[in-house]
Amino acid sequence: MNKITSIEISPIEVSALKKLVVINGALAKQLTGRAAHEQVALLRVLIGIVNRAELANAMEGA
Repeated sequence: MNKITSIEISPIEVSALKKLVVINGALAKQLTGRAAHEQVALLRVLIGIVNRAELANAMEGA
């Protein structure tokens, strides 16, 4: 069962998440094996959150 929960993310928080994406991406490149796969999975989740937050903020401003 998928439950969707809404939260507010400010533009500053989106910026911080973007920096976390960059850091996580660099870490994923340095790791190997299962740890690398886990970091890539986390990276994909973070990118999805950032994209949805940016879209929501853009729609709110329109």
